[in-house]
Amino acid sequence: MVKIINNIDMEKLEQTSKKVHENGGHFGSEKHIKGEFHFEGSPMFTAELSSEKAKFILGADEPGVLGGQGTHATPLNYLMMGVMSCFASTVAIQAAKRGVRLNKLNFTGHLYYDIGPVVEDSNFPIIKSIKIDVESDKDIRDILIASRKACPALYAMINPIPTEIAQI
Repeated sequence: MVKIINNIDMEKLEQTSKKVHENGGHFGSEKHIKGEFHFEGSPMFTAELSSEKAKFILGADEPGVLGGQGTHATPLNYLMMGVMSCFASTVAIQAAKRGVRLNKLNFTGHLYYDIGPVVEDSNFPIIKSIKIDVESDKDIRDILIASRKACPALYAMINPIPTEIAQI
């Protein structure tokens, strides 16, 4: 019988943990996405994403204030969705690893940003801060601390990541 805690398959998690241990704490992974900007209509940008079991197309628009169509979610909506969903899963995993069964786990994300530098050259920071409010039926403050450290999306937000942009 499969042991599930917080919607996390503990057998699969343990198999992954074993592989990580066998590789000295590492388990290299890659993610590749190809997208296209559209010069007419909405969405302005589309990309095919894939999971282990499916492929799907997502579309994004810029908001009207940036000259966009404003019909589809914005890139920053997807940024917040990615950060929040990654953090939520990480919290569920960290809780499950500790045997903590959660019955409620809700997240509200807040992104504070300045679009001025997008339309006018400046050195002002574009993203000012992100705040994630977490509501749970248990006291999970220690789990939130561990999750902040373990969440790949938060890691990408907090730490400088070498970024290369090249025309091919």
